[in-house]
Amino acid sequence: MSNALAIEDQAADSRLCISRLDELGAANEEGPVIWGRSPAMAELRRRLEVLARSPLPVLIEGETGTGKSFLAEHVLHPRSGVKGPLIVTDLSTIPDSLMPAHLFGARRGSYTGSVDDHPGVFEQAHAGTLFLDEIANLDAETQRKLLLVLERGTVTRLGDSKARPASPRVVAATNLEVAQLVREGRFRHDLYARLNPATRVRVPSLRERKEDLEDLIRFAFADALRSGSLLPLVRAQRRAAAAVVVPELAMQRLVAHQWPGNHRELKLFATNALVFLLVQRGATDVDGRSVLTVSESLVDQLLDDARAQPLALPVAASTAERRIEVALKPCRTFAEISADVERQYLTALFHAHGGDLGRMALELFGPGASRRKVHLRMNQLGLRLRNLRGALSSGAS
Repeated sequence: MSNALAIEDQAADSRLCISRLDELGAANEEGPVIWGRSPAMAELRRRLEVLARSPLPVLIEGETGTGKSFLAEHVLHPRSGVKGPLIVTDLSTIPDSLMPAHLFGARRGSYTGSVDDHPGVFEQAHAGTLFLDEIANLDAETQRKLLLVLERGTVTRLGDSKARPASPRVVAATNLEVAQLVREGRFRHDLYARLNPATRVRVPSLRERKEDLEDLIRFAFADALRSGSLLPLVRAQRRAAAAVVVPELAMQRLVAHQWPGNHRELKLFATNALVFLLVQRGATDVDGRSVLTVSESLVDQLLDDARAQPLALPVAASTAERRIEVALKPCRTFAEISADVERQYLTALFHAHGGDLGRMALELFGPGASRRKVHLRMNQLGLRLRNLRGALSSGAS
């Protein structure tokens, strides 16, 4: 790559090379959002560019960690032309008993613990943008009150009788499909209509952006190195320049991963990888610069550790039957026949899931299964990941 000429000989098989620390994350030509090349992101960009200049509410749907609040903060609000502030609130973190006061405000003494008058987020965002994250968490009564505020453009604090102006541009987000919630009776149809389904947009998951993953991985490392929390570790390297290198097989592993936590998971992975390399002195010196190599084994270790975290994997074929053809050959024992059949089955499953051992474990053993269990069994059967991934890459090309 053009920014890796200084270490080209040492990293000829690298898919990702980031050179000088002071050049990392140089301004993205497309702005703060990496739109990439996927058709889904192109459609999202086109719609947001139009909706940003409109006073209409916007409903953003997408899996957890896809960057819904990021789009509200960096695209919809700054391009809207509104003069008021951006107020962001995550409704999933507010107890039901405090939700009305949080949204609409309260007078002193209107509920236990209310010692001062305070405005709700609708008042705070008046003439600006109010981002309501996880709007599907609202109960039926709060949905009714929210609808009235949206219709009237005013809000009355709890314990008060005075209506106050509160007409922000509303951007709502959820990781669920609101239309389905309406059909199930869990979300008011009139509130859904007021949020204007015509302006609904969907943010694609990372597994739908395979063509963008290498760029996204590069920027994830850049952001991690720029973060203040890593500066002491970076400075401890005592080098004027550094590089992060992800070799070919490690990059294949990252691209094959399904990223159930999306951008949030990718950001955490990049930070963890750099902390590990910096703390463990995993850098090598090449022409006076520190080179941090994110090896395949480190990728497997960190992704496997992430499996233990409560990240919701996308629904896989774990509840469906999978059929494959096996070629039986004469063996000396039933154990050898069984091992050969199992070897063929695991190889077929490996290819079906693009080399993702976590999804293999999910299909084989159900939720909570460890990819290490699959990895160990494959080793016992003589199936080597390096060879399988090489064959997978050759087949893809």
